[in-house]
Amino acid sequence: MKSIKRKMRWTMYTALFLLLSACEKNEEAVLKPGIYTLQDYEREVPGDFTITIFDDGTFQCYETPISSYIGMGHYSIEKDVVTLKEDAAGCTGDVNYYQIADENLLFISEESYNYHFVPLEDGASFTWTSDIK
Repeated sequence: MKSIKRKMRWTMYTALFLLLSACEKNEEAVLKPGIYTLQDYEREVPGDFTITIFDDGTFQCYETPISSYIGMGHYSIEKDVVTLKEDAAGCTGDVNYYQIADENLLFISEESYNYHFVPLEDGASFTWTSDIK
């Protein structure tokens, strides 16, 4: 009888340990490669503001056709936040942060450098619109 209780107690402790350790995992969100386009945002410049995410860890952002500047660099993901750092040659070194929410990137204004032609407010939404052609 003691042996059965001991086995049951051990099984319960093991199950509890596995459950708690599974809850503590900090899985990173998945960032789908492709083109993300700024949605429903009033701006004073023409054209679509897009961010293109490549599967090799790089990105480019294009604010408007009235500028020849295309921000390029590398991105990193920690939990559900993607950091875009414009660190390619000739770029500004600006860093911007977005929360990954399904197929959307939500701008996080706190600590972000922001953009030159289309300054974004906190929560501005970029939606995945297409694969990279």
